[in-house]
Amino acid sequence: MVSGLNFNRYTYNLILAFVSFLVMATSHAQTSGQAADEFDIFEEEIKGTSKSAPYRKTKPTNQAPSSAPFSTETRSPKKATTKPLGNPPLAHVAEEHFKKGEYDKVTKLLWPQVDKIDRKSLVLLAKAHEKRKEASEMIRALNILIGKDAKDFEAHALMGNAHLLEKKNKDAMESFKKALEFNARYEPAYDGLIRLYGERQPPNLYELRILYQDMIDAIGARPIYLRKLCEVNTQDNTFEAAIQTCKEAISKDSSVADPYVYLALSYAGMGEDKRAQSALKKAAKDFPKSELAQFQYAKTLEDQKNYVDAMRVYKLATEADAQSSRSWLGLANSSFEIRKYEIALAAYKLACKFDKKTAVSFRRATTVLRNTRNSEWLSRFESSSENCNL
Repeated sequence: MVSGLNFNRYTYNLILAFVSFLVMATSHAQTSGQAADEFDIFEEEIKGTSKSAPYRKTKPTNQAPSSAPFSTETRSPKKATTKPLGNPPLAHVAEEHFKKGEYDKVTKLLWPQVDKIDRKSLVLLAKAHEKRKEASEMIRALNILIGKDAKDFEAHALMGNAHLLEKKNKDAMESFKKALEFNARYEPAYDGLIRLYGERQPPNLYELRILYQDMIDAIGARPIYLRKLCEVNTQDNTFEAAIQTCKEAISKDSSVADPYVYLALSYAGMGEDKRAQSALKKAAKDFPKSELAQFQYAKTLEDQKNYVDAMRVYKLATEADAQSSRSWLGLANSSFEIRKYEIALAAYKLACKFDKKTAVSFRRATTVLRNTRNSEWLSRFESSSENCNL
């Protein structure tokens, strides 16, 4: 039989065993549902039996490692870095070469990219060839422009310049007129036509008058247009129209001598000689640096055989323009008339230097010396007049 003391000890041990069993069972249940720790995963990867993802053996590559995965970590922002500037645009480089007069570099730079450059660069290409007087290459570039826009008035005007280089005046005239069809206010096209009509011998004053009137109607009554119309009307002997236009030009801008001079010449053309001479004298006084004013007043004095005053005013004209052959010739003739042979000889030489056509007057003076048997000056005039023809 179990004694009371032994019974109690036996019961106590039984209770402890039961409690211990319960604790162990609970602990096992809790730990059985937990994921393997990092050491377990490491062991499984070594064995090739990882539960998270199969291990794949890959070949090493030379590629840079991929960027780090997205993270919520707070990181210091990277400093902004400025990218170095690349090469300047092609058009800018071409413009810089053009400004420096390096036209050959412009053409060599732009032609290889002619199918890619914009209109502005094509115009620059054409102008570079114009500076180099390469008419055929200029036309090639302009044909591309006109092919893109048949109404490109600037391209047509430049085409006129190209034809002028080729001395094809008829084709040039057609190009300038076409430019004005597309833009009646485009001055370079008018300038081209004025050049064509003005360089004829004699100048086509009728067409010039129409052109300047068209410019006034289309662009406005600018002083320079009025002055040119005043000049053309005077030269074309349409004196009444000239007087009206010259006065209008003076009212627009009184700082230029030309309309005063042509106004005076128009008075002379109308038979108002005293009024004309007074106006010329005033113009010469008011505009001492105007060769036109000095020359025309001196010529009036010479026509009156007032050679002394004419010589003085012609000298002022040569000071206003040292390369004016007509003023040097006027000084030579007037001084020769009053036997100032030294002044006359020097003036004839300078007149001849700037215009070989003055040789006619030079030879005439030599003939006078020969007829008067002035041996002292004859030999000097003869040798110099012969050199003028060379």
